[in-house]
Amino acid sequence: MTLTILKKMGYDIDLVGSAEIYRWQNDTTEIDKNIVDNLFLIKQNPPKIKTSLDYWKHKISKFYQKPNEYNHLLTDFAKKEFQNIFNKTKYDVIIINYEFWTGLVDNGSMKNTLKIIDTHDWITLNEFYKNESLDIGKRFNEELSNLSKFDKVITISEDEHLVFKRFLGEKVINIPPSFTPHFEKNTPDKKYDLIFVGSENIFNVQSMQWFFDNVHPLLPSNINIIVIGKISKHIEERKGVKLVEFTESLEEYYHQSKIAICPMLEGTGIKIKVIEALSYGLPIVGTERAIDGFPSKTSNGCLVSDNPEIFKDQIISLLQDKSYYLDMKKQAEEYFRNNFSSEKVIEKWQSILQ
Repeated sequence: MTLTILKKMGYDIDLVGSAEIYRWQNDTTEIDKNIVDNLFLIKQNPPKIKTSLDYWKHKISKFYQKPNEYNHLLTDFAKKEFQNIFNKTKYDVIIINYEFWTGLVDNGSMKNTLKIIDTHDWITLNEFYKNESLDIGKRFNEELSNLSKFDKVITISEDEHLVFKRFLGEKVINIPPSFTPHFEKNTPDKKYDLIFVGSENIFNVQSMQWFFDNVHPLLPSNINIIVIGKISKHIEERKGVKLVEFTESLEEYYHQSKIAICPMLEGTGIKIKVIEALSYGLPIVGTERAIDGFPSKTSNGCLVSDNPEIFKDQIISLLQDKSYYLDMKKQAEEYFRNNFSSEKVIEKWQSILQ
């Protein structure tokens, strides 16, 4: 999303990724040349060539250096590879995704480069959800220290914007995600009543387990549900539930669906899946976590409750009352236009980069 916006603004874009993450996730290294000019992959470790100085430096460093506690891929060798990429081009702007990659930035050699961190999540809180024994004070202090090394700190959630701005001041700017709107001009018959799109991260797994354990048994047996993404590997096959692990395009499935659900129980930051569903004009039924990071908690196209009975009632109301459904659909479209359009996002990026 951000890359598309920056390309629209006329920037040349080189993308740097972790070779290990690309391999683990089976990601393609093919790039869309309309968006990304070059792709570079940095490695965690040097090749195992015993005549190589890098190999022996890395091997010796293991005896006196502890691995990075929060990102084991951030090694001295990875930093060197990133530095080599930078030295060849001397970029005007560096944008780092996620605070735990801060170590790639060297404020000495990169002092004339605009350094931006795109936080994506409040990492301390995210890690606490996964590990309740986490030393929150220590981790949050480290997170703030890392963010302070950048010229600009981007948040995508209004909630996190308010938190970080109290500590880091005016360098913190909220730029929400944006999508191209795909609002339909008519309301043809839909194939699916409910749609959920998600990866297999722990928060999605927990949320869908909660939904199928607590809400699904309360719904009429003729409800049709489609679940898309790797999350589908963690869901049992049931009557009326279609599981699609991968698709080239989500567009046809969103257009065939009436309501998007987001029964998140934990996790931080704005929920991209909710904004994407709003971009198709779909009403959302979710838990309270579904609207984390929204500028407005009401009149946003979303119905929220952590109570399974109310969650079910909200779904039934939208499916049975056409007038109510159309009102919520209109609300979803208006909220998307006012908060997540590419025009508004471009304005915010221009204020930083120009």
